Amino acid sequence: MKNVRYLAAVGSIMYLATTTRPDIAYAASTLTRFRSNPGVAHWNAVKHLLCYLQGTTNYALTYSLDNTSRELFVAFSDADHGGCRDSR
Repeated sequence: MKNVRYLAAVGSIMYLATTTRPDIAYAASTLTRFRSNPGVAHWNAVKHLLCYLQGTTNYALTYSLDNTSRELFVAFSDADHGGCRDSR
């Protein structure tokens, strides 16, 4: 594992997760947990994720207007900002 560029691969995956591919964010964050001592299983997971990315290059998020609504986006926010002591 010393000759494997695990950190470089995970860094590239993190860049994709934060910029254009939110669908891989959980997998990317899980892979970063093992950056100090990656094993063969972690490298196999990186390769699996890279194969997934290669297979889904033509997928895209498409936003379109709803015929019944005048708004392009509808968003909701929790304005409490961590007021619940149990789950903040």
